[in-house]
Amino acid sequence: MRVKSLKVFVPVLLFGLLLSASSIAHADTVVITSFSFSNLQFNPATGTAVFTPTGASARAQATNSLGETQDITTNTFPISQAMAVVTFANASASASATNQNANATSFVSVGGCTCSASSFGLSIFTGTLVILGGEGNVDVTVSIMPFATGQITTDQFGVRAEADVFYNLLVNGRSVLSQDELLREVVGPNQTGGFQLGPVQISRVFSLQFGAVNTVELRMGATSFGMNDVNEVPEPATVALLVSGLGFMAGVLKKRRKTVDR
Repeated sequence: MRVKSLKVFVPVLLFGLLLSASSIAHADTVVITSFSFSNLQFNPATGTAVFTPTGASARAQATNSLGETQDITTNTFPISQAMAVVTFANASASASATNQNANATSFVSVGGCTCSASSFGLSIFTGTLVILGGEGNVDVTVSIMPFATGQITTDQFGVRAEADVFYNLLVNGRSVLSQDELLREVVGPNQTGGFQLGPVQISRVFSLQFGAVNTVELRMGATSFGMNDVNEVPEPATVALLVSGLGFMAGVLKKRRKTVDR
């Protein structure tokens, strides 16, 4: 009877060990991207620069492979703000035409599934610029201070992660200062990466006409993307525990059999 009891007890014990001691290794892919602009200045060689704000817009979008999407756009003047949130991702954006600054952030943290998520924030403000106090053309120095950071991490089940920022400052529809793509991408598991832009004042000199009404537009954004491929595999510690438990119970069973045979 003792031998039969052990034959039943061993698989029950092992099953209990499997339920209580096994832990599934869930993956995490994390991407954090932020971008801000401040201190926009127009400095003519002579005369006075007058900037008048005319518009502001902010858009935030977050989506995932589970079918969730949130896309928010606001055009309130003079300050626009937007935020979007779904499982694994969120984004925010703000633009102030009055203060001539803008911010965008995006965040992705994918874990515990074979899935992906992405988000982006987009900020825009517009205005007009007039140079007073003279005639003809005048050299104008335009400057702005961008500051961007991107951080990327994948664990053993990470497939791909990406952080990206961009900006474009246009005067009369012509690009004056821009960064088409500041991209950092990692592919595969156990990877890290990142970038930083600024904070530093960037400037350029161009020619405008006194008294003319010039249009100014700033567009900037931040994007994050992450993808995981998770297989529910017991961790090595769990496997070792199960094997040692099986070996121990096999030894006990063998000893019991010898005792019964005697």
